[in-house]
Amino acid sequence: MQLEQSFTLAAEPARVWQAFHDVRLLVECLPGASIQADAQIAEGAEIPLLFKVKLGPIAAGFAGQGQLALDEASQGGSFAGGAVDAKTNSRVKGQARFALLPDAVGTRVALAVEFSITGALAQFSREGIVRALAEQLTRQFADNLQARLPQAVRASVEPAQTAESLAATATVACAPTVFPSALPAAPASKPRAAASAPDAAIDLWSLLKLWFRGLFARRS
Repeated sequence: MQLEQSFTLAAEPARVWQAFHDVRLLVECLPGASIQADAQIAEGAEIPLLFKVKLGPIAAGFAGQGQLALDEASQGGSFAGGAVDAKTNSRVKGQARFALLPDAVGTRVALAVEFSITGALAQFSREGIVRALAEQLTRQFADNLQARLPQAVRASVEPAQTAESLAATATVACAPTVFPSALPAAPASKPRAAASAPDAAIDLWSLLKLWFRGLFARRS
């Protein structure tokens, strides 16, 4: 499955790019994700990751490896990896490409994600459900990252606008993005308002209820 999204941050591209070099910071900003305890993170090395997902009584904990590749020239890169949940015998594998682009608010981060899910949890991988989950994760990640960034807003923004008001305008879009051809490919191996705690499990059951509610609303 393929997804394309983008979100905006009220900070200069240089500041955001600096944050993208901090692997632990990025993982801490993603709800449900964490780095395995006592892991040593070296530049270019594989990252041992954990990701928690909850679906009603089903609690899945994916463990796997990921690798981040950054291209300084284009201020873009990719993340690739895979993980397994032993309880449900489910596997996820994917790659995400990203690019930082100047924006009136500060920086637009464009994402293109390609992934696959196999095993028991594959039944929940319908496009509508996955898209809802991806939008929630992206929005919460953006909110968490915005809160951790130095409040340095581009000078082109109107002085009357505060960093807080700019953060409130941040959006998650699902429009196609043209990426620079020179973005590096990471070696394949692993898979806002008030954002939830980064280490909390993602509640897929709540997302399913919202998705079905929207589905029936469109049909009525």
